[in-house]
Order: sequence, then structure tokens, then C-alpha cells
Amino acid sequence: MAVLPESTRDGETSRWLTGWLTGAVDVDRSSLLIDRRAAVETTALDEHSWVHLVRGFVPDAAAALDRVRSTTPWQQQEVLRYEAYVPERRLSSGLRADSDPLLRQIDLHLTATHRQRFTGVAAILYRDGEDFQGLHSDREMRWLDDTLIAIVVLGQRRPFVIRRRAPMREVVERVPAGTAPDDLVFTPGEGDLLVMGGACQRDWLHGIPRADTANPRISLTWRWTSRRGRPDTNPGYVDGRQFSDRPRRPGTRTRRP
Repeated sequence: MAVLPESTRDGETSRWLTGWLTGAVDVDRSSLLIDRRAAVETTALDEHSWVHLVRGFVPDAAAALDRVRSTTPWQQQEVLRYEAYVPERRLSSGLRADSDPLLRQIDLHLTATHRQRFTGVAAILYRDGEDFQGLHSDREMRWLDDTLIAIVVLGQRRPFVIRRRAPMREVVERVPAGTAPDDLVFTPGEGDLLVMGGACQRDWLHGIPRADTANPRISLTWRWTSRRGRPDTNPGYVDGRQFSDRPRRPGTRTRRP
């Protein structure tokens, strides 16, 4: 009986991934912090895009929430909007996948399941229901024709809204997320894993609207793009918006909360 490797960056990673897929490595399941056998629910958005939801992927999600929340160096990001820096209504941080046993196991699982190497981990803390994220797509990935975004959600279940992207002449963001007739609403939380795949970032938007809760929610996000097709070269969310003739400033900045 074996335990998981100490690092996803060492030379044993490929052997472990092969072992997980073929069953050749008999892993000591008492060392697992994730449920690799949890059922996958698939929702087809259209012929090019889909969503997987894995409920209870992190069985002891409450302990994971407390550990990640207390050990992560959270930062307040501010985005340049019309000559002023506006703080986001959430905290964020970048984590290494090999910095924590849970993150390491999730990283191994995603690589083994999807046969791709992900980048991550982007952590976001929604402190309560007043923290939110508007409808958007992860266009900073640039190549959007074939992508994977995997999100492990710890803590409070809240609506995760997916809406088809409309032509630029239609300002879909003016309709509150979750209220449009064709909105799809998932409620991941308490250790669930949600994966958006295919052309989801090209053709669809997603967001976390405000909610009536005092409880925290943490999302841990991994990303992958095939880098195929035409790249999206439009300005991204983090590029900022500045219209004066003043010297250019960074699109974002961070500070301690």
C-alpha cells in the first residue's frame, strides 16, 4: 500500500498519474483528502461547451475551508476604472499546487482525469454575501476555443450563474445574474468540484451574484487552454480602462486587506 507523492513537481509524478489511471498503484485511501470516485453530473450547454459537477469531491470541506482561509496570504485587488482604482468585492491570492496536500491531490486528479497540465491555483475568498463577481468569461486565457476551468468550492453554497454570451450590442450584464429566463444556475459548495469545458469561455459567461448569507465561500481554480484557434486580443478585465492623456498606469494593483 502506497501513499501519494510529496510533490507534483518531482520525477515520480508521471508514474503516479499512470498508476491512478490503470490501478497499477494501490494508493492508501486513508491518505486521500478527495473522493476520486464521486459521481460526475454532466450538463451540455451546447454542442461545443459543457459543465461537469462533482458533488462532495472534498469530503471534509469544513476543515479544508478553515485551513485554506487561515493560511492563505489574501490580498485586495483593485482594478483601474476611469482614472480611479476600484477594489474588487472579494479577496484573492495565488497558491502553488504543491504547497498543500489537498491542492496537490486535486492537481494530480485533474491531470489524470483530463490528460492535461493545468495552471493554478487561483484562490478567491467571498467573505459573505456582499462579496460577488459579475458575469464574465476568463478571456485572459486568450485561446478560448478549447479550455478547461476547474473550480473546487469550499464553504457556503451560492448561485453560480452561466449565461450565453450575447452580441456586443446587447448589454446582457444589465439583467441581474440568475434572473434571465435562459440562465443556468448551479449551487456548488461544501467541497464540490465544477468544471467548465470546451468553448465555454468563448460562448458563455459565468458569475457569482450577491447572496443573502453571512458565511464565507472559497473557490480554488485551475485553468488549461489548448492554445488552438484564433486568440482573443481584446482588452481583458485586468487591463484597466483609462481615457485621459495622463501617463499610463497598471490595470490592477494589490494591497493587504
